[in-house]
Amino acid sequence: MKEGEKMGRWEGEKKSEFDSPSVLSPQSSTLPIIAMTAHAMAGDEEKSLEAGMNGHVTKPIDPDQLFATLQKWIKPGESRVVIQEPEVSGEKSEPDKTFPPKEALPEHLPGFDLADGLKRLGNNKKLYRKLLLSFARDYSGTANQIQQALDATDYDRAHGLIHNLKGLAGNLAATGLQAAAGNLEKLVKGVEKKMPSPEEIGLHFSDLANALNQALESAQSLGAPAEAKLDELSTDVIDDIPAELSQDIAERIHEAAEMGDVTTLNAIAEEIKDESDYGRQLGREISRLAEDFDLDGIQKLAQTLNADQKNGRQHD
Repeated sequence: MKEGEKMGRWEGEKKSEFDSPSVLSPQSSTLPIIAMTAHAMAGDEEKSLEAGMNGHVTKPIDPDQLFATLQKWIKPGESRVVIQEPEVSGEKSEPDKTFPPKEALPEHLPGFDLADGLKRLGNNKKLYRKLLLSFARDYSGTANQIQQALDATDYDRAHGLIHNLKGLAGNLAATGLQAAAGNLEKLVKGVEKKMPSPEEIGLHFSDLANALNQALESAQSLGAPAEAKLDELSTDVIDDIPAELSQDIAERIHEAAEMGDVTTLNAIAEEIKDESDYGRQLGREISRLAEDFDLDGIQKLAQTLNADQKNGRQHD
């Protein structure tokens, strides 16, 4: 069969498969499909269900909502592993033994709903504190970046910066910042349909800047911001990675980071560590970013690896 005929046949098969209205229909499939999206507007869940989804959950993830939705559609296995509760000693445990002062969190932190934030992270206080310190270190200049984009009427860039900040604020339970970012995002996202007035943009930006400053001050009160790691990959190491492998790893870590799948990221890191010297260093960097739950850092690494491949570097 000729190449053109093969392509035509493939396209025909693809069209017939994906044009079928029953592909995503819950009535015709035993595989449940749950939509996960950052959209939390009224009517979004109905749209997901109309498109054929079985359920709809929004980001930032609410563990109770997620598990309740999964439990509704996933039947438990016949046999279950019985988890025995550890024996509790009569002596009261000392809080400092579990969380030293430098890893503890205050009872109240202005701008943050600590109870909700801990709930999202499985009550991992050490991780939550680390994420707050990373936020304090990495987002001190974000308000200026957004302001510059707005001044230049670069609404695409402004939207990207605001959207990322809104998502991070949601994950950290910075409620005021999340709301302020959401309000400004609506304005810059809808400029094609309706151009907001400079006064309206300025007012919403001021709200965001104030909420961001409060969140940053609160996070900085936990201690000195974490120093940036010095063992990041050098350009020489990235140049040594074969183009095809570079692209493959970039796609895999990008997809895992999109899902917040730290387990898969660690698995990828372990897989490539034994391949070569560059694999060992790249794997170490992926592991470090995954351990810090630095999903933005993973995405930046994926972009760097993709850029390396697109630049046409040839490797032996």
